[in-house]
Amino acid sequence: MCKMPLQVDLEINGTDKTELQEGARSIALKVHPEWSKDTLQFQVYTSGITNQLIGVWQDEKNSQLLVRVYGQGTDLFIDREAERKNIEVLHKVGCAPELLAVFKNGICYAFTIGIPTTTTSIVQEPVWKGVTQEMAKFHKTEGGDVTKASLFPKIQHFLNLIPEKFDEARQKRLEERKYTKVRLGKEISDLEKCLTTLGCPIVFSHNDILLGNVIWDELTRKASFIDFEYGAANYQAYDIANHFNEFAGVDEVDYNLYPSKEFQCRWLCSYLAHYFGKSETEIDEKEIEKWYIWTNKFALASHLFWGTWAFVQAHYSYIDFDFLEYGIIRFDEYFRRKEEFLGLSPKEQ
Repeated sequence: MCKMPLQVDLEINGTDKTELQEGARSIALKVHPEWSKDTLQFQVYTSGITNQLIGVWQDEKNSQLLVRVYGQGTDLFIDREAERKNIEVLHKVGCAPELLAVFKNGICYAFTIGIPTTTTSIVQEPVWKGVTQEMAKFHKTEGGDVTKASLFPKIQHFLNLIPEKFDEARQKRLEERKYTKVRLGKEISDLEKCLTTLGCPIVFSHNDILLGNVIWDELTRKASFIDFEYGAANYQAYDIANHFNEFAGVDEVDYNLYPSKEFQCRWLCSYLAHYFGKSETEIDEKEIEKWYIWTNKFALASHLFWGTWAFVQAHYSYIDFDFLEYGIIRFDEYFRRKEEFLGLSPKEQ
């Protein structure tokens, strides 16, 4: 029987390192009252750009708890109750760590053993094949209503949250690129018309499989996913496309690392074999080509999603990250690839 997470009446200040550590200590001692408060060890993880994350352990680092403090303003666009339900459902089928505690502005969950993937490791065959296996398993999870994709309503919601004007310096940067809400709104509407007629299936999706959210355990040769706050019903190819976009990294984005057609087709063959319960030799080339086209078209939607998200974060977040520049980079890549990807069509036989 699955244990219910502890409910802790506590709010943690994620902007102050000392208060973050003390809050994490309080949560850890609620989960593990046998731990000594004076011998706890901590590690602040800095790779996330939505929330603050700190690990707490007593003796063994692999037995640490992770305490995640939600980023300021993120409740405007993330359904935290749905996130908690997602984790509990996914944990039951072995796709998520155990949720241990819930507090006013965050959660505490078990540590996933392994190390986050990088731009270098994600293209190593054992790793990417592990990802295809885990993603196929994830997409077969019963995660609630999958009759309607969350993608375009979510992008529209982000667009609505973007302020009409930023401060003078930021506003100038946007105007130089002509990335106005009106222009972006038209792109979103036009792309929605293109993608919703493709016939791509809708499944329960992670929606944020960036490299830092893929944990590779070298000992077990297994890939696991973490951070499920964007989990929702979505177009199946979108989750794949979004993952491929993330090959470029976050801190120093390099879209030259976007995977080649050859790599994508090998990846898709492995994924489809796992998803349909077949061998790779049973996956038809036409099927792979269809998914390749879907995936690259949905890569455009991924840029619109995270571009609008970044502009919202630029207004609300206190995390030390240039969200506005990140959003500009995503929109630049969207416009650079738009004609190429929308022009993809099946080969004539």
